[in-house]
Parts: sequence; structure tokens; C-alpha cells
Amino acid sequence: MRNRITITILALIVSPAAAAAGDIPMVGIGLPYAPETPTPLAATHPLYQRIDVVDIEGLPSIVKSTSLNWIGAAKRSSVNKALRDSLKDMHMLAPDATAARVRLTARWVGSHTPIRIATRNRASVTLHYRLVRIDNGQELFNREITTSVEGGGVEASMRGNGIARAAIATNFASAANCLDRAAFGSAPADCALVPKFSVSVERRR
Repeated sequence: MRNRITITILALIVSPAAAAAGDIPMVGIGLPYAPETPTPLAATHPLYQRIDVVDIEGLPSIVKSTSLNWIGAAKRSSVNKALRDSLKDMHMLAPDATAARVRLTARWVGSHTPIRIATRNRASVTLHYRLVRIDNGQELFNREITTSVEGGGVEASMRGNGIARAAIATNFASAANCLDRAAFGSAPADCALVPKFSVSVERRR
């Protein structure tokens, strides 16, 4: 059975920022995916609280589902925080610089949400990830990951923003899951997870 996440977005009578504040979270650790669901690391894992992460390269100041959408899906600071929080939820984020042994860099490649009048749509997000040892710069992981999420809703711009945020959350979850596997040499060529949930964006007054 597919789980349904229903997100209520406030009407724009307050301000665009207030409408975006109740949007879909960009941390998806704990949600169901296929072919597997990311699981927080045990203390014995090589990457347990060992990853330092820097801000995402090439990330626009405001991420939009489409160039025509005047309401942004997320601010740059929120997306960077979501990546850190995703790693933290996976028990990968180092508590401080002295504990870090590896550094994760991510580069924003782009996002795509077709402009559709229909009540359902699909958003995709692509990021490139690289993990290196801090002491000698040895590359341990290098992947480009594209994730997609489908969602419904009556209002096209808000639906687009909602599913774009869900696609970002899925991308971060996919990267974390692949890093977990990479530590044991079993990372798949395609790291993208497929959500086993659907997104429904509603606008209520």
C-alpha cells in the first residue's frame, strides 16, 4: 500500500513566504523507498558521525520548480540545512571538525518540473556528490543522482513547488543510502531511490 503525504499550504493572503513555510519537508529519512529504505548507521559503521559537508555548489539563491513560478520552492539556506539534517538523521554528520574523517561536496546540477495544467505532475532533481578523505584527498565516492517524485494538487505552482521539495528530499536520502553502501564497496551504479509514497498538495483558505 502506498503511503500518502498530504501537505496543506496556506492561502497567499499573508505573504508568499508564509505560504512556503508550511511546505513539504526536504528531509526524507524515515520515509519508504524502493528498492530499499535508508537506515541510520550503527556506531560500528565506518562513516558513523565522520562526514563533514560543505554548502552545495551552484545552488541558486531561490530554488524554483519552474522559471515561470514566482513563488520559490526553497531558499538556498534551507536546502543546505536539509542536506546536513539528512546526514544527521542517518548518523553520518560529524559533530565537529575534529571528529570528521571525510568531506562530502555536492553540486547542484538542476531541477525540472514540466509545466502542466493537469492535476498531477512529476518533478526531478539532479545533484552530483563526491566524498573524499580529509587527510589525503583520496576520492571514495563520486556519483550524479537524479531523483523524481510524482504528486497531485489543484494549484499548479504550489503543486510544482511541493513535488520539487519532495524530489530534493529523495535525492538527499538516495545519496545517504549510497554512501552507506559505498563504505562496503556495494554502492549501485544508479543510486536513485524511488519513493513508495505520493504527494498531495492542497491549498486551503
